[in-house]
Parts: sequence; structure tokens; C-alpha cells
Amino acid sequence: MPSPYDVLVVGSGPAGGTAARYAARRGLKVLVVDKRKEIGVPVQCGEYVAHNDEVRAIFPTVDGLEDLMEIPYRVREVDTPVIRVWSPRGRRYDVPFRGFTVRRDRMDQGIAAQAADEGAEILTETTVTRLHGDEVETNRGVFRAKVVIGSDGPRSTVAKSVGLEWPVSAPAMSATAEGDFGDATDMFFGNLAPGGYAWIIPKSRCANVGLGTWQHFHGNLRELFDRFVRSRHLEPGKATGGFVPVLGPPPRTVKDNAMLVGDAAGMVMATNGGGNNVAMIAGRIAGLTAADHLLDGTPLDAYETRWRSAVGGPLDQGVRIKRLADRFFGSDRLLEVAMVLIGRRRMARAIRCQRLILPSRAKAL
Repeated sequence: MPSPYDVLVVGSGPAGGTAARYAARRGLKVLVVDKRKEIGVPVQCGEYVAHNDEVRAIFPTVDGLEDLMEIPYRVREVDTPVIRVWSPRGRRYDVPFRGFTVRRDRMDQGIAAQAADEGAEILTETTVTRLHGDEVETNRGVFRAKVVIGSDGPRSTVAKSVGLEWPVSAPAMSATAEGDFGDATDMFFGNLAPGGYAWIIPKSRCANVGLGTWQHFHGNLRELFDRFVRSRHLEPGKATGGFVPVLGPPPRTVKDNAMLVGDAAGMVMATNGGGNNVAMIAGRIAGLTAADHLLDGTPLDAYETRWRSAVGGPLDQGVRIKRLADRFFGSDRLLEVAMVLIGRRRMARAIRCQRLILPSRAKAL
């Protein structure tokens, strides 16, 4: 059996690659394993990243964003200054929100390269089957690690192995469509995407188009997707599907010697489906906490406190808004009325996972 690693990271997406980068920067012996032949392929993401200014407004205690987000900015494609929110009857609400699109494969590969530059080892085509104490069983044999970071998606093998809950997730599907789509991100609500929304996210000479539903959906996702792209006169390429966390993180994301991060920990903003920024913020916290644990004796449970302090508030608020919205998703008529009553300004707050009614306004009412 090979000599033990300090940290073994399962999954080399934005969360896992970032965790490996910052753990290795502290001098730890780090191994990253990813089941895919090529990191970042196939793409299963809307490929959207919020601008650092938006991140600062939503998560005001998070600093060091220029260093953290270096790769996403390096591979940015289209700057998107506005999100167009479409009601079931076609009413449009333009919500100013600064973001940009990326080539997700290049982003994941770039972050993995950063981790390797810091000294981390990267193994592809390596599937983790079980975690037992400090032993990590894979198709390539058994590795030993003092700390394991699970960034292996919402159906995490790491979580299952140590007895942590999977986040509540819903099915989604996306593909790339060729064409010129301008610079606005579009979100379409209604029964075309029950309990969720469809999207068109512009990229360079193409767009990421997709559709996500809610956790109770048991229909044919492919039929919904095909119906949506036909309604927009799109001809996308091959679609890929997966699961997206929709109701926030589970109660615990740390147990024994394992931490969960990114989609494995349900770290997705429930009102907009965005997870890249949060994944990288939490990935950095996971990597640095692993280093503090191994070098200074800090309890690994500190990770739970740290990431919840940094990003937990808006994530929880997003879930509260999502649960409120779920009451209207069964009827296009009710949803249309609700969107009119909410209006553009409160939609902007919802997209940012902020309270729909300010505290001072709530007291006045």
C-alpha cells in the first residue's frame, strides 16, 4: 500500500481543485482523483460565474477573490450585465446582475493545473468505491489519507461511505446551441420546467441551454428539454444530464476524517442554481482547514463553522425563498400573478438570495 497522503480530494471540479490547490500551498501531500478520462469533460453545468463585485455584495465577509477566481476570469467568454426573467406568459423582467460565462472544461482544467503547480498529484480515470477510515478504495487500488475531501457531486460516494446525508437534488439537462445570443442571461419559468426553470446562457458564438426541475419531478426530462428548445427554435448538440442540489446543504458536511464541498455538500444558490463561486469559496476553506487540522491540531469540525459563517446565510435564505416559490409552481396562472406582485426589484433580491422584504420595511408592516 502506498505511503499515506495528507489529503485526498475526490473529484476535480471547481470545489475539489480549489481545495487541493490551497491545501498543497500549505505544504501538504495532496492527491486528487477524478473518475473522468479528461477533467471537466463532459460539461454538466450552466457555465456561469458571478462577477467578484456581486460576490462581495452577497458574501461580504469573503476576501481574496482576485487570487481565488484567477482561472474563471482567465477563461471568461461573454460578460453578462443582466438576467432576463421570463414569466409563464412571456412577461420579461430585466434584473441587473454582473456575471460572465466560461468554458467549464477549461476552467476545471485550469484550477487542477493550479493545484498541480502547488504540488498536488492528479489522477484521472480513478473511481472511488468506498471510504473506510483512512483507506480510500478505488479501481486503481487502495490509497491512504489522513483527510478526505469529497467533491464528488450530489450523489457523493464519500458522503455515503461515512454516513452523511446527500443533499436534496433535482434532475437537469443541458446542451450547447450554436448562434449569436447577445449578452443577456435568460431564465424561463412556468410549467415548461416544473418547479425549476429553463435557461439560455450566452457564450462565444453559442449558448448553454438547459432545463432543471424540482425534487418531486418524475416525468420525462428529455421531453421537457426537447419541447423547450423547439419553442425557442434552437438546435442544440448532444445533451447531458445530471442532478443539481435544490434545497441547500444537509445538516452536516463533516464526519470523522471527511469533509464535503461543492455539490456534494449542496452548496448551490437555490434561487438561481449558481454554484461555481460558492464551490470555490468553500473549497478554499476546506483546503485551509485540512492544513490547520494537520499542522496545528485544529478540529476538522471547524470547517463546518467556517464555511457556514462565510456563505451559509445567503444559502439558507435562498432555500427559504425557493420553498415559498414552490407554492406557486404548480400553476402558471398563480405563478404569473406572484411574479407581477413580486416585481423586478424583489426578483433582484431573490436572485441574490437576499430577504425579499427589508427588516425596516417588515417592522413598518
